[in-house]
Amino acid sequence: MAEIYKYAKRYRSQVMTALDNNPTTKRTQLQHKFEQVIALMEDNIYECCSEA
Repeated sequence: MAEIYKYAKRYRSQVMTALDNNPTTKRTQLQHKFEQVIALMEDNIYECCSEA
């Protein structure tokens, strides 16, 4: 999961652009869902680091 997060964070702007340019992903609000997943992952990583 951490590797997927690293990839998503590294290519965040390109993924967001691709999702924004696709009519299907716009209808399903996939861009918003992607942002939510990134935010959740950032919160989890922060909690894991702060507990160490």
